[in-house]
Amino acid sequence: MSTNPVGEVPARSGSTTVVAFVALYVFWGSTYLGSKFAMASFPPALLSGIRFIIAGLAMAAILFACKKLHLKDFANWRWWRNCSGAGILLFALANVMVSMGVQRIPSGVAALIVALTSVWIVSLDRIISRAGAPSWSIILGLICGVAGVTVLGGPSWSGGASELSTAGVLLAAASTLAWACGTMVAKHSARPDSLWAASVMQMLGGGAAALLVSTIFERQAWPAWEAVTPSSLWAIAYLVAFGSLVGFSAYVWLLSNVNAAAVATYAYVNPLVALCLGTILAGEAIPARTGLAAPLILGSVALMQFVRPPSKNEPPVAEE
Repeated sequence: MSTNPVGEVPARSGSTTVVAFVALYVFWGSTYLGSKFAMASFPPALLSGIRFIIAGLAMAAILFACKKLHLKDFANWRWWRNCSGAGILLFALANVMVSMGVQRIPSGVAALIVALTSVWIVSLDRIISRAGAPSWSIILGLICGVAGVTVLGGPSWSGGASELSTAGVLLAAASTLAWACGTMVAKHSARPDSLWAASVMQMLGGGAAALLVSTIFERQAWPAWEAVTPSSLWAIAYLVAFGSLVGFSAYVWLLSNVNAAAVATYAYVNPLVALCLGTILAGEAIPARTGLAAPLILGSVALMQFVRPPSKNEPPVAEE
């Protein structure tokens, strides 16, 4: 990782930066719809386990081949314990809950709710670091965020078929708190200096836990091989290759070479990408109430920018 301070940007190819931002916006914004397609055959926990174990192994193999990882990066059992704990919160809990939410509500609406993750991260970080009473921007941001989720999941305005499932909204909202807790565990516990190594351990630990959860609670829902649709397999391949590998690589590269505040714009762009893709590719109906909730939720995220700039060495907070 670069040691340049936030705001000091190394000289890099403009075209490379543009490509990295496009990858971050499009690939991370499309993971919600990809999960919906994959869950046509696979239950949520099984999907999460398969996705992140494959992604973790593939990332490790590529990075070892490129000599970006070494065995010493995995030599400390405490790193495995801490990274696995973070991975369980991130992938076996948060990712599974948002996937369950996507089964009930449009994928774009789920992505909009997940934008609240950064609000929880800033709030929890201040509590853990004992930074004192919350600032006005944190209080107002929390109020706006809760109001936005309440608008989405509250009583139906018209009773029409396009109204949202309250359970789906609550699952997506709960996933943001679980993801924020996982991020805090990853940030405030001992881990390897290499963000790549920590990410591999998180994916493998979280993926294994998700498979265990699926074995206990979803075993009857596991599909027979002949029942798995080609679109579901392609969706898993897409999630692994572009959501987890390409998207995350773009995120890490941008953190190393671009102002971190600019990288944080994915929290605003990804929901818009997800809303557009869900409408165009899946014919998802977006309820009218989303027009009121979106400014409240994205406004709550914007208010967090007045607290502190995003840390250069935090795990991703929106790629669920």
